Amino acid sequence: MNRHHIAWLATLSILILPGCQTDEVTTMVGTLERDRVELKVESNEPIVEIAVSDGQAVEPGDLVLRQASTRAEARVAQVQAQRAQATARLAELQRGPREESIREARANLAAARADRVNASNRLQRTREVFARGLSSQGQLDADETSFQTSMAREQAASEALERLLNGTTVEELRQAEAAVQAVDAQLELAGVDLERTQVTAPVAGVVDKVLFQLGERPAPGTTVAVVLANSRAFARVYVPEEIRARLQPGDRIDVRVDGVDTAYEGRVRWVSADASFTPYFALTEHDRSRLSYLAEIDLEDAGDLPSGLPLEAERPRD
Repeated sequence: MNRHHIAWLATLSILILPGCQTDEVTTMVGTLERDRVELKVESNEPIVEIAVSDGQAVEPGDLVLRQASTRAEARVAQVQAQRAQATARLAELQRGPREESIREARANLAAARADRVNASNRLQRTREVFARGLSSQGQLDADETSFQTSMAREQAASEALERLLNGTTVEELRQAEAAVQAVDAQLELAGVDLERTQVTAPVAGVVDKVLFQLGERPAPGTTVAVVLANSRAFARVYVPEEIRARLQPGDRIDVRVDGVDTAYEGRVRWVSADASFTPYFALTEHDRSRLSYLAEIDLEDAGDLPSGLPLEAERPRD
C-alpha cells in the first residue's frame, strides 16, 4: 500500500469518527413490570391445600394456600380454657365470700377453740401430777407442745374467718383483672397464629409463582408464593449516561410497548443514583458512555398488559 492510499484512509477515518460520535441515544429500553408481593409463612407446618395456580387472577383475601392448623387450634383451645378459669376466679372475688364458707370458717374456729381448751386442761393436770413426782418430763413436754399447737390452730381459724368477713381486697381484684387481661392477650396471639396458617392474597393481581408443593414444610419467614399486583404498572428502563443528567423524577415521558400501536403516557417516579455498570476505570472519557442507570416510570392505563413485555421510553425533551 503506497503513501497515497494510507493518507486517503486516514482522512476517511477522520471524517467517519465524528459522525459516529455525534449519534445520540433517543430511546431507553426496558420491560413492563408490576410490584411483586411476596407471600411468606410464619410456621413450619406442612402445606395441606394450594388453592391457586400460576397465572391465576386473585382478589384481596382470596386463599392462596393453607398449612396444617391442628397445633394452632389446640393452642387456642388451651388459652380459652385458661381464660375461663381466670374469669371464674375474678367473678368469685367480685361476688365475695359465700355464706357457706363463712359458716364453715366459724365451725372451724369453734373446733379449734374446743381443742385448745381440752389441751389446756390436759396440760394443767399433767403439771399437777408432775409436781407430785408421778409423771415424766417427756409427758409434760408433749402436753405443752399439744397446747401450743392448739393455740396456733385457733389463731389460724380466727384469721381465716376474719378474712372472709372483711371480703375481697382491692389488690386481689386488681390482680384477678390483670390475670384476665393477660390471658386475653394470649388468646388474641393464638388466634392470629391460627389465622395465619391460611395465606391469602393481600392485593388484587396475578399469581406469578407458587414455590412449594403439597406436603412440604417451608421454614418460617420463607416466601411461598409471589403475586404481581394490578394496582401499578410501570416501565423499568435503563438510562444511558448521556441522558441521565436531563432525567428527573416527575418528568413526563411517552412509552411504547411492543405489540401496542399507541404510546402510553408515563411519569418518572425514581432514578437510581448509582450506575448499573461501574468499573474501576468508569471515569475515563472512553468508558463513561457505557454507564447506565436504572429508572422506573409509572404508566397510566396499562393495567391490562402482561408483565415482562419489552418497551421503549422516549428521551426527555430539552
